[in-house]
Amino acid sequence: MAALDSRNKFYHPYTPYDIQLQFMSSLYDCIDAGKIGIFESPTGTGKSLSLICGALTWLRDHKRKEFLKSIDELSADDDEPEWMVEYAKKERTQALTQKWRELEERLARNRKEEERRRALGQNPNRPIKKQKIDIVSPNTEGDSFFELDEYESDTETGKSVSIPGLSNIEGLSASTVALLDRFKGRVTGQKENENDNDNQTRIYYCSRTHSQLSQFAQELRRVNLPSSLPSPQNNAEEEKQEHAELEEVIKHLTLGSRKQLCINPRVSNLGNATAINERCMELQQSGVAADKKCSYLPNKESEDVLLDFRDRILSTVQDIEDISQVGKQLSICPYYAARKVIDQCEIITLPYPLLLQRSSREALDLSLRDHVVIIDEAHNLMDAISNIHSVSVTLDQLRTSLFQLTTYARKFQTRLKGKNRVYVTQVIRLVSALAENLQSLSQKHNASEVIVHYSDLVSGKGVDQINPYKLTRYLQESKLARKVDGYVEHANNQDGKVNNGKATREKTAVPVLFQVQSFILTLMNPSDEGQLFLNKADDGVLLRYMLLDPTNHFRDIVDEARAVVLAGGTMSPMSDYADHLFSYVSPEKLDTFSFGHVIPPKNLTARILAKGVLGNDFSFTFDQRSSDSMITDLGHTIANLCAVIPDGVVAFFPSYEYLNQVLNTWRKSGMSRNGVSVFSEIEKYKPIVYESNNQKKECNTDDILFEYSKKVESGSGALLLSVVGGRLSEGINFSDKLGRGVLIVGLPFPNIHSAVWKAKIGHIEKQTYAKLTQNETDLSVSRRRGAETAAKAAGRDFFENSWEVASMDSTESGVFCYF
Repeated sequence: MAALDSRNKFYHPYTPYDIQLQFMSSLYDCIDAGKIGIFESPTGTGKSLSLICGALTWLRDHKRKEFLKSIDELSADDDEPEWMVEYAKKERTQALTQKWRELEERLARNRKEEERRRALGQNPNRPIKKQKIDIVSPNTEGDSFFELDEYESDTETGKSVSIPGLSNIEGLSASTVALLDRFKGRVTGQKENENDNDNQTRIYYCSRTHSQLSQFAQELRRVNLPSSLPSPQNNAEEEKQEHAELEEVIKHLTLGSRKQLCINPRVSNLGNATAINERCMELQQSGVAADKKCSYLPNKESEDVLLDFRDRILSTVQDIEDISQVGKQLSICPYYAARKVIDQCEIITLPYPLLLQRSSREALDLSLRDHVVIIDEAHNLMDAISNIHSVSVTLDQLRTSLFQLTTYARKFQTRLKGKNRVYVTQVIRLVSALAENLQSLSQKHNASEVIVHYSDLVSGKGVDQINPYKLTRYLQESKLARKVDGYVEHANNQDGKVNNGKATREKTAVPVLFQVQSFILTLMNPSDEGQLFLNKADDGVLLRYMLLDPTNHFRDIVDEARAVVLAGGTMSPMSDYADHLFSYVSPEKLDTFSFGHVIPPKNLTARILAKGVLGNDFSFTFDQRSSDSMITDLGHTIANLCAVIPDGVVAFFPSYEYLNQVLNTWRKSGMSRNGVSVFSEIEKYKPIVYESNNQKKECNTDDILFEYSKKVESGSGALLLSVVGGRLSEGINFSDKLGRGVLIVGLPFPNIHSAVWKAKIGHIEKQTYAKLTQNETDLSVSRRRGAETAAKAAGRDFFENSWEVASMDSTESGVFCYF
């Protein structure tokens, strides 16, 4: 271990516990060695502050060493006289120090100005440009705006066109991307900025939601770190004094999507993320009239405003709402202006989708090359990767998109020429085949969920003659979906006829052809890392592609980053990550850490309750959990616990469906021993607050937490009923009075009989068997049977490790019960 003074002092804002010191020290070593680290620290142990202090202490030390290294490199030429080398070092030091000082002084002035505005009660807003709140409808002669541009496939014309990063093409399977990257070299993140001294090592901190990132920003404001600039080595007291007085603030930026950051009302009012993205791109097209384009977009004339935006963002730690507000004040788009801030940041926070999707990183121009990636709440990382890279489409969507495509093709049939005619025809044939085959498969199978195969979906209509690579490129480059959707919307606005017999779609709806295109891009590159499923429900037929193996989709992050840290309260069993996410990583590069809790054992009572107060066995398996007598006994048992546990109690159930069933049973009159409902029996001790998945009636998370907190603070206490994996199960601080008791009802295992889980387990078994028998051409019967047994055991372990324990932040004392 490197002997660094800052290793023993991580500038924690409070006196850290021993386990926090261990956490920060291990984190420092992990980043310094460029490893992958999996850190488990129970919720409520100050994990966020430990991550901040450990990682940023390393970063400041690293920047200081890089500063000194750049100075020492000047002495590499031994032919130069010593006095010239010393002079060059001094000049270099002064130049770098002056650049650092100018930035910090500028940021300090920004902070003082903001404080002055607040003190005087002045409105800091600059006049915002007035814009007409109208929907963009291009002023076109006829329908020429919606014509496709001429398209030529370079693979057919023989042109030698350099395609930057073939592996970046959307729709290629991750295994194909990985193979291409190994042979062609990575493109993402290799934009060289040799002359940009501000492009230094950064930390990317990622969590699930913006609310969790906002909490992280609040913790970040508590931390003060020493300057990354080395202290002056000469005897100039005045220079040392200036160095000590000038604070180096933590330079932080929160990144978000257009939906979070768009300040153009005629775009942000669309509501839906896909609609906002597409409308934003439409406003930037060359065919849009100048007065219709978005006036908030940065341009050459707004360079001064961009610099002002950058300095105001860097001067203090701000969350996503603050950044949006600064954009409004300066009348400049914060989504695009934020890119000007990235190079000078020390730490960037962003939600899962913006980090885990390669296309999102490229859209934001993010490079992970040699930077540090920290993923918090990482216990569900593999599921998150799978969900982000999975896609679905309904039978109705396929039919609607087919109608729109054929309408568009008929309208422009005389203007569709060359490759456009060929590829539009191919898309129509493909969508038509998908719709017909999906309808046929739904009638063929009686089960509500079945596995379907690629060949079953693309049979007939000559689809097997379509070149999937060329069609994928055409869909991406031609902007067909945007043109068709724009024409359909334009036609609907004109006469309301092109709507397939249905009402014109609302502006907030996702354009159906974009959803279909996303599915086609995935379908055109099938691989064994995913599986297709057909789901039948009362509201229609759904076809979805589910990613089964997240390994390759995360590997590009691991390969690029200097170090990757996964942190969470419940990361065990960590072998799952080694086996199913980092199987290609050598053991010496993967470190795991598990730390204890800061709560003394005497302050915590943990119990497993196998029987209720009425004598019923608590067996919450799927087959037995619907028993009214057991649910009633559960209610009486919880009532007894609420009578003795003070303040707030939080109970977690396996699913929303089961929580609703329990509530309905508890509300039945006469279920209690004294003739009243169990619900009323519990409320004699604590009022009940619960979350719901009913979109029409549910309050948002903040409203539920406010109601719960208000009741607890009033002295009455409260019982909060939530769901494991729900909105209240992680990233929420149930500290002190809010979490005196934690109750877990049953174990939330997924349905092992579902087609999805059968496919997941089958994939794990297949992978394990292949790994155990690789490079063996002649297996004996006993060897084969042994490998099959081990593969089945691996699948069973993966299933049993899949259930999630709700994460709780309770920092003083409490009762923890499993039912």
